[in-house]
Amino acid sequence: MPGLWRAVARLSSLLLVVAAGACIPTHTIQPGPASPPAREACFKLRNVDSFTPLHGRYVYVRVRSDEHYLLTLDSIYPHLKTASGIAIEGGWGTICSDTGAVLVFADYDRPVRCRIIKVEAVESKDAAQRLVEERTTPRPKG
Repeated sequence: MPGLWRAVARLSSLLLVVAAGACIPTHTIQPGPASPPAREACFKLRNVDSFTPLHGRYVYVRVRSDEHYLLTLDSIYPHLKTASGIAIEGGWGTICSDTGAVLVFADYDRPVRCRIIKVEAVESKDAAQRLVEERTTPRPKG
């Protein structure tokens, strides 16, 4: 009987080694270039030049020619990327994170109101797009 237990123990050890080897990744994920840091900020509504929806939850805002912001909305709005008539209401002229400001757009002539929960200053539209990609790209669990 002791010989049988020894054989079972060896077989168990071998199975553990094989199982552990199966968990080793066969490929590596190369990180992309890091996005420049974004910081919370505010902007004057009257100085807004343009809005560009980057995702159902994120909107890039250009203020004057040298200020760039990324707005995060309270939810995902599937038709935001094809929206027309984008505007901001509230905020008493200054738009900051969680101040009650609302982004409004037309979805098939129906007004949609989205609460702005975060305003971040970014270096450029490209930087905003990279941040959105980082925040919306599914990542492997582990």
